Amino acid sequence: MKVLDCVGREIKVGCNILYAVRRGSSMWLKRMRVQQVMADDGKGNPLLNGFTPDGRRVTVHNLRTVVVIVPLGIQYETAA
Repeated sequence: MKVLDCVGREIKVGCNILYAVRRGSSMWLKRMRVQQVMADDGKGNPLLNGFTPDGRRVTVHNLRTVVVIVPLGIQYETAA
């Protein structure tokens, strides 16, 4: 099973991603490097484990708000 971001790109180990964070009424994006892609959390939902640039360990449960960061000039195939 391929794990996809909100625009259809495959999320793989080593990818840099942005994910949405909310505290109260404030929302912002945080960056993370994916260390592990788990296909199932026990309920059939995929999980992402990784680290932020400041070294914090993060687990992302909601992949509807995740997007893979693609460097400029790189062609990235989306899943059809």
